[in-house]
Amino acid sequence: MRLSLAITALALLSPAVQAAESYDDPKALVSAIYDNYQLGRTVADPSVYYSTRLKAIFDQAIENDVFASDAAMSGSEFTVDAVFNPFLPDLNALLFDVVISEPALVADRAIVTVNYHNFDQPRLLSIAMIKQDDGWKVDDVSSMGNEDHWLLSWALTYDPLGF
Repeated sequence: MRLSLAITALALLSPAVQAAESYDDPKALVSAIYDNYQLGRTVADPSVYYSTRLKAIFDQAIENDVFASDAAMSGSEFTVDAVFNPFLPDLNALLFDVVISEPALVADRAIVTVNYHNFDQPRLLSIAMIKQDDGWKVDDVSSMGNEDHWLLSWALTYDPLGF
């Protein structure tokens, strides 16, 4: 998997990061994430949906210069805003046929699958969530479709050059 697939143009983001909301239902959280990618809407910073654990993994990857090293290898300039967006691992978005499954729940954990087409590229993601004090949060994301397979936490921790 190449970094070009992994780094998204978060420059599409508005300067004001969307305030984190609390979600009492895992499917509502995932629906809110993908509502941001509909035409005419501003895409929020994906980290507002991350669990405490996933934020720590991203912070460690940034501290370890994972993204800066990848940017240097490709000849581009690294900015903290230009990090991988696991919900839409493509540079541009034109989503259609978005289908969000019912969550599979076990205690304070849940998994929801999401499949969609971005332009003509089909995607299949599995989003693992955890219920924290402030509601459901994304704890990990994996890509399991025809495209490159990855598990976000593993790639950031053990295979940072795999992006």
